[in-house]
Amino acid sequence: MKRPWLSTASGFALAIALAAGAAAQVNAGPEDVVVVTGTAIETLSAETLQSVDVISLDDVVDSFDGSLGASLARLPGISTTSFGPAVGRPIIRGFGGDRVRILNNGVGLVDASGVSVDHATTTEVLDAEQIIILRGPAAIAYGGGAIGGVINVIDGRIPTRPVDGLFEGQAYAGYSSVDRGHQEAARIRAGVGPLVFQLEASHREAGDFDIPGYAESPRLRALEEAEHDAEHGEEDHEHEEEEEVRGTVPNSGLTFDTIGAGASLIGDWGFLGISVRNYDAEYGLPAHEHHHEDDEHEEHEDDEHEDEHEDGDPKIAMEQTRWDIRGQFNFQLGPFDHLDISSGIADYQHVELEPDGEIGTLFESDGWEARAALVNGHGESRWTGSVGIQMLQTELSASGEEAFIPPVSTHDVGIFAAQRYDLEGYGFDMGARVERRELDTAIGPDRSFDTVSLAAGAFLRPADGMFLGLSLARTERAPTDAELYSDGLHAATGTVEIGNSNLSKETGWALDGTFRWSGNGWRLETGAFYSHFSDFIYLAPTGLEDPDEEAPIYRYLQDDATLWGGELYLERDLAQIGPWALVGDFTLEYVQGETDSFGSLPRMPPLSTTIGAEFQREVVDLRGEIVWAADQDDTAGSELPTDGYTMVNLSAVAHPFGSDTRLILEARNITDEEGRLHTSQLKDTIPLPGRSFRIAILQRF
Repeated sequence: MKRPWLSTASGFALAIALAAGAAAQVNAGPEDVVVVTGTAIETLSAETLQSVDVISLDDVVDSFDGSLGASLARLPGISTTSFGPAVGRPIIRGFGGDRVRILNNGVGLVDASGVSVDHATTTEVLDAEQIIILRGPAAIAYGGGAIGGVINVIDGRIPTRPVDGLFEGQAYAGYSSVDRGHQEAARIRAGVGPLVFQLEASHREAGDFDIPGYAESPRLRALEEAEHDAEHGEEDHEHEEEEEVRGTVPNSGLTFDTIGAGASLIGDWGFLGISVRNYDAEYGLPAHEHHHEDDEHEEHEDDEHEDEHEDGDPKIAMEQTRWDIRGQFNFQLGPFDHLDISSGIADYQHVELEPDGEIGTLFESDGWEARAALVNGHGESRWTGSVGIQMLQTELSASGEEAFIPPVSTHDVGIFAAQRYDLEGYGFDMGARVERRELDTAIGPDRSFDTVSLAAGAFLRPADGMFLGLSLARTERAPTDAELYSDGLHAATGTVEIGNSNLSKETGWALDGTFRWSGNGWRLETGAFYSHFSDFIYLAPTGLEDPDEEAPIYRYLQDDATLWGGELYLERDLAQIGPWALVGDFTLEYVQGETDSFGSLPRMPPLSTTIGAEFQREVVDLRGEIVWAADQDDTAGSELPTDGYTMVNLSAVAHPFGSDTRLILEARNITDEEGRLHTSQLKDTIPLPGRSFRIAILQRF
């Protein structure tokens, strides 16, 4: 599954790009006004009713941190799950899993990343041209699985515009010290008349990553020591401490490869394109213990056998082949000015390998998703928005001794409409979606759900540079296959997961407010939300252990729940010192989640802030920041509290050959602070990486 030639090919492409970039003309700076496209209502980023982030390619490479979740976690209101450096699914305002839809060019990933926290997403950050993040009710057009928000990764694999000249492209190369990791990515486009072709490839590889101290948290070590004292006394303490993992997390290495091609026919009428991509990955399951009934009590005295056992670590190998079709057709039909279509067909396989190399569990997910929307808003119309249909069909199966979910077919169809009426000084947004989900399985009852979601809001522009928005939404979400039918040991997480085939749909009311202001050197954006759910579905620890599997039991429960909080971003021009501009910024984010009957929801992100200062110049930007996360004591069930941490980061971004070249030098966690993500299921067995230095270069040509 590994392709070492990708590294060589990408490095060769980078050398060509650098040669071209040395003589490249300096382009104009980035536009201050960003149009949010690929959403139900296309508008300026500063004019959206709810909080939105539009992440450019430059932002992506500047903040690149491996997984999608880790790379976006610096944004206000965004955190991440973590099952080691290979796996990080974004969390928006405390919502994760199926409540945050991750899209690739407007349609779902068709993988198994939503089934479990140890499954990586099949989207590669380095392939992205742009990432759009929608928070709250703005995501209503994408279905019940987007109650918390939407992350749409636009990878540009299907060209949407003609090539300027004979060809164009970009290349990226990077190195990180904490895991001896390297990354390479390259893309090239060529035009022949109305046809545009694209080739792209990326390779990402890393070894075991370094940590400041012990892998296990002080609380977990104390708990294990107390349990040991109760059972065996204290005579083995010294021996156990010598065996504890510290300094480096074993079995945390990874290899990710992608290769793809696309072609589009482009004209005044719009564009129509097709692409294919192969995604190939292998990564370790760190801090994971595997037990076998046949050898659990055997002593391995033979050196050869011991070496074989040590070299054999549990891993995940996954592969996906995906075909996409995307198009835009321009016309004028009544209020509509164009039709957008997008679809993806994927064949996905995910193997959980035992230490001896045998297959423990095989996940397969085959399916397709398609979306079509008529978009209105041309000319001088005050109405903008879209109406459309979205359909999905997936076949998920798990086989093997440790398969914890039966084969399930999921069929979704949804009809949506989202519109904005803008009267310059004020205006209104409204949206609706009707959806039906059918789940069929050979084990357990088949289920079907009809859901209706509605949203309405108003916005006001009381002064120049000022925008105030308020929205109210009522959303419904149908249960997923894992929530309904899980039943057994999930070896990768070391838990027994039990679903409930009698779950009902969950219903939520959400109030969301946004305030933006810019002027006199200040830039401010703040968002606040309050959500109350009836029959909220979540996976909760029971405090019990399965005697056969010797693993803790988790169950999917339903209870009324409330989540509330918000985020703030403040930026200020502080001084002009010769050619240098000094800019300061501050972010704050907070979320609280509780159930009516069982207390706090599990794995809620803590209060956190970032204070930064940046010296900006045309040829180089220098930045320093302090990231602080508070203690998290609001825990669920048997969940342990998590200590807070403070990390210091430094970075420099230079343009040695003009704006087409971006050289990044970065030092993360320079004080080698121990930090743990409360949102991670492995928070007490794996901390965040220690001190790390990163160098990377992006070259456009």
